[in-house]
Amino acid sequence: MNFFDIHNIVATLWGYDLSYLELIGFITGFVSIYLAGKGHVLTFWIGLLNCAVFFSLFYQQHLYSMMLLQLVFASINIYGIIKWTFPKKSEQNAEKKLRISTLTTKALISYMLTIVLGGVAWGWFMVYLSNRFPDFVQTPAYPYVDAILLISNVIGQTWVARKKIENWALWILVDSASCILWLVMGMKLTALLYVLYVIISVYAWFNWRKQLEEERALARAKKKNH
Repeated sequence: MNFFDIHNIVATLWGYDLSYLELIGFITGFVSIYLAGKGHVLTFWIGLLNCAVFFSLFYQQHLYSMMLLQLVFASINIYGIIKWTFPKKSEQNAEKKLRISTLTTKALISYMLTIVLGGVAWGWFMVYLSNRFPDFVQTPAYPYVDAILLISNVIGQTWVARKKIENWALWILVDSASCILWLVMGMKLTALLYVLYVIISVYAWFNWRKQLEEERALARAKKKNH
């Protein structure tokens, strides 16, 4: 049996068949977001492996929007590696690393509108594709929920790559909604993973907030001394 087949089971836990694919996705996903909360660039390298795993998993679950999302995630992970490793001088903190920053109110509103409108448009497009090419694209599961989560994930991951602190607030909302979807889909371990994501996101929010305040204090002190 193909190792990447979701029916290739590693163990049965409490009546739930756990595939090798979902187990690897669980481990790489957890490690990746934990490292992001710590502000470690390795998060993006682990994230690339996680993208490959979930691409295969979502394809087999007919969650096409979330499947295509993995390709976007892979691109953003590569962007994050470059951004965090070689930040512009104007974006560096005292340690010459990419500093944590915040979004303007205008930008935040713009992003929220993009999530809603973009999600509706993409959901409609996936339904259209399934109707137009039924031999190639099966009817998507929960197309509009899937699509809104897709747009939210893209924006959230972009914010991580740019080290915008608001990314953690968005992840708390998105991961909570995703957890419900995975339970409905019967993906119990993935749902548990997203519960852990929420917990880590809360921790990361406070950790990044502390770092942001420290960086601002150092910048004020440096400016005062000059």
